[in-house]
This record gives sequence, structure tokens and C-alpha cells, in this order.
Amino acid sequence: MATKTDFSAQDWQVLRETPQLVAIAVAAAGSSGLIGSVLEAIAPVRPILDALQGNHPLLREVCQREEVQASLEAVKARVKGQDFETVRTTLREAALEHARRAREILQAKGLAEDADAYGKFLRDLGQRVAKAAAEGSFLGFGGERVSEPERTLLAELDRSLGIPAQGAA
Repeated sequence: MATKTDFSAQDWQVLRETPQLVAIAVAAAGSSGLIGSVLEAIAPVRPILDALQGNHPLLREVCQREEVQASLEAVKARVKGQDFETVRTTLREAALEHARRAREILQAKGLAEDADAYGKFLRDLGQRVAKAAAEGSFLGFGGERVSEPERTLLAELDRSLGIPAQGAA
């Protein structure tokens, strides 16, 4: 299994930034309101903690505190000064492109096991964010668990990762 030292700085940046791009892009795809946005903001914590405590070296390193902080700074710089709709589009495109590039990076190095684990990690991350809050609800009542824009983004993520679509529900 691969570790950070197996990658160029540019490749590592892609691998490190992709989870945060996916989580934030999925959160931005929905319209959860204040409470839902808070729930979606904390949804990535569990998959990241699971990866930190897991047996996969690549995922452990990607989820190290310093790596997560660096990737969040990069995401913030990417969208600085943009209006919400532009941010939403920018994040969606970046998340899908980074996911595709991450798959290519891992496959080019012959790391099928890492590519599979990384793809499943990203998929779980996106699912948890999408399911964290009901879209279109009022104070947590009503609405749908995963909105159509979130389902669409998750399906596009599946294609970018080259994994079979699993559905969003």
C-alpha cells in the first residue's frame, strides 16, 4: 500500500484535497438551511476519524490533521471572492476533476487496492454529507434525505471514480 512518500508533491496535493472538495461540494449541492448546513459540516468527521484509526496507510495520511488543514486552506483560496452560485459550480467541477485525477494517479502507479479504498472512502464521505440533513425541511421536519442535486453529484462522483453507481438513498 502507498504512502505520501510514493507521490510527487503535485499528485499528493490532488489526493489530499479531494476529500474536502467532495464533502464541501456535496454540502453546497443541497440547500439545507442553517441547521442542515451545520449537520453537513460535521458529517465528514466520522469517515475521517475512521480512516485515521483504520489499517490503510494512504487514507491515514490523507486524513492527518495537518493534511486536512492544508487542503481546507487550498479549497478556501480556490473560491475566495466568488458568489455562492459560482462557488457551488467551482466546487462541483473541482471535486469531480480531482476525483478523476486521483483515480488516474493511483492506477498509474499500479495501486488498484489503494484506488479501491480511496474511492470507497470518497463515496462514503459524500454519502454521509448528503444524508446528514433533510433538504427542504423546516427545523428538521419534512423534506427529503438526499436532494436531487446531491444524487446527481454523487452519481457523477461514481463515474469520476470509475466505481459502479450505488444510488444515493
